[in-house]
Amino acid sequence: MKILNVGPDSVHVSSYMQYLSKEEKELSLLTETEWNVEYAKEQFIISFRSLNPLNILRSYYSLKRLLRKLKPDVVHIHQVNRVAYFMSRACKKMNVPCVITAWGSDVLLIPQQNTFYRYLTKKSLHFADCVTADSKDMIQKMQELAPAAIEKYPLLQYGIDEAHQAQKEMIIYSNRLHLPNYRIDQVIRYFHGIHADHPEWRLVIGANGTETEGLEKLVKELSLLEKVEFVGWQDPEQNKDWYARSSIFISIPQSDGTSVSLLEAMLAGCIPVVPDLDVSKEWIEDGRNGVIEKMGDNPLGQALKMDRKSCAEINIQLVNKTASRAQCIATFREIYRKSIAKHPM
Repeated sequence: MKILNVGPDSVHVSSYMQYLSKEEKELSLLTETEWNVEYAKEQFIISFRSLNPLNILRSYYSLKRLLRKLKPDVVHIHQVNRVAYFMSRACKKMNVPCVITAWGSDVLLIPQQNTFYRYLTKKSLHFADCVTADSKDMIQKMQELAPAAIEKYPLLQYGIDEAHQAQKEMIIYSNRLHLPNYRIDQVIRYFHGIHADHPEWRLVIGANGTETEGLEKLVKELSLLEKVEFVGWQDPEQNKDWYARSSIFISIPQSDGTSVSLLEAMLAGCIPVVPDLDVSKEWIEDGRNGVIEKMGDNPLGQALKMDRKSCAEINIQLVNKTASRAQCIATFREIYRKSIAKHPM
């Protein structure tokens, strides 16, 4: 199949294409910014970030020209955003099969901001042949925005690779982006709350973002410089190393879909600490295979009391059963074939 992937500069997109390329050789990539992905046979840049309507219109016509030139068998759009709207619209008008993968806040939060964003999201969902999501609450929200047969909105992960193996250490690992949604400041405060009674533990903070400088300042103010380490952006293999060494993984965003980071940490045997969201409860049973954040309690304190061996056994079995990379890639390829079948030449 000739597959055009459309998405932002993200490790999720590049990792997906890496494993898809083992089965499919004709992969191309469209992004809004310069970004080199070795698994793409061809790469294209078309941006919709202008506020000038004429520039937006030019970009839209560029999309249509690209589709006529490439003649892809299917277009796979990663994330429901402004590019998704224009690309899915072009695909609909030009009878090109189109699959979208929603990521979380793009359908859970963004449509609530104003009528314009809600319209773009609803139309993107409507134009696509199939929209995958990694959590039941996302599927429910998409059904509310653009009602369709349940088959249009399958529950599907990108897929998780095998975990690295290492001796567990007294490390708490956090690797979500340093943006307000991910509440890394609260992660630091929770760590500060257990530090005095558990001085042997340390917090490792990966990734970066607009709040990095403020987070580093907070660590200094709380006198945690010797116990908190900022390791910056980690590539997939480095992340796997941290999961393997860490005993606890904490990710407490305000809004989320099923986090790939969470599943990778579960597969590596970490005790997961997650927010009180519906999607968290699809994977974690509080006190059994992880800790769900509760008002007034420090979830890291609860995680320290858990049976790490039992928790690891449950989580490794769960992820292997439902989110293995090979299984998920095979399902995506079947979705491509079904979408193509809906568009006879």
